[in-house]
Amino acid sequence: MHAEDSCFDASQWKQLLATFEGIRKTYEYLFLIPQGAERGMKRAVRNGFLREIVVVSGKGGVGKSSVTASLAVLLSRAGLKVATVDSDVDAPNLSIILGADLSDFKDVQASEKASIDSTKCDACGSCVSACKIDALIDGKGEPPTLVRFLCEGCGACALVCAKSAITIQRVRNGRIGIAKTIYGFPIVSGELEMGESSSGHIVTAVKARGRALAEDIGCELVLVDGPPGIGCPVIASVAGADYALAVTEPTPAAMNSLDRMLTVLSHFNIPTSIVMNRFDLNREYADKVEDHIRAKWAVGVAQRIPSDENVPISLSKRTPVVEYAPDCEASRSLLALSDLIKDMI
Repeated sequence: MHAEDSCFDASQWKQLLATFEGIRKTYEYLFLIPQGAERGMKRAVRNGFLREIVVVSGKGGVGKSSVTASLAVLLSRAGLKVATVDSDVDAPNLSIILGADLSDFKDVQASEKASIDSTKCDACGSCVSACKIDALIDGKGEPPTLVRFLCEGCGACALVCAKSAITIQRVRNGRIGIAKTIYGFPIVSGELEMGESSSGHIVTAVKARGRALAEDIGCELVLVDGPPGIGCPVIASVAGADYALAVTEPTPAAMNSLDRMLTVLSHFNIPTSIVMNRFDLNREYADKVEDHIRAKWAVGVAQRIPSDENVPISLSKRTPVVEYAPDCEASRSLLALSDLIKDMI
């Protein structure tokens, strides 16, 4: 069929082809690039250059980042060359615990949104009608207003615009920063912009930059502080990992979230151990959780960590507890856990 035989005019056909090209590029970005990065990681592991351990939790607030920070300090002191990555891009705080201030930021453009050229717009309202998520507000004779947080960059508005007044453009929706901690190892951290989407793609970019840095400086281990939950950011965080530590606590909510997290890790065949934090909050329930995960998932508990008042105090001072109070009960438990990891590596 020729353009002159269709219901579209030449400019609309051009816009349609541009939209298809955008879809193709998006496909490459979402599927081809992350897979290539993952394959590269697996090659590095097979060659013995690098290992990656991801620390996850399912439920937030169980001490995942605190455990990650202390393990990084202990493993670095034990002689391992370590790099840390904070892939909780919605609420990154690993750098805070480590007392590091991020710099050398690079923008991440992982999504697209509509852009309206008001000099071309004739306020016909076609784009407003085409937008099914109400991201465009009718200007009543004036160009429409774009609600940026609602726009998903689908391109429907650009397709129906007879004046070619709307284009779909890549936008900045996050950034990645780097810092060197006072403990001698680097941290790479991602930050999602407020109200933005595509956090999973930013996680992929954060991990890629962290791996590149680790390889450049000859690291043996990348320690990833993953996000809570089981969604796209978590899947991006665990992709390519050699091992996972799932941090939990003896509460029904944490047990439920742990089950969901182990479903994800089992799906990707990632070897996993459990860290039972604050186990003495309810020793009986801690035993119940451990028995449950052994029976259902054949996953063991690598370490129990007791409640310790030094932990919140150390956090308030932006210092890992193993540095603030190296002889406290929590620090001794974390040291035992780091010895297990060191022997595994």
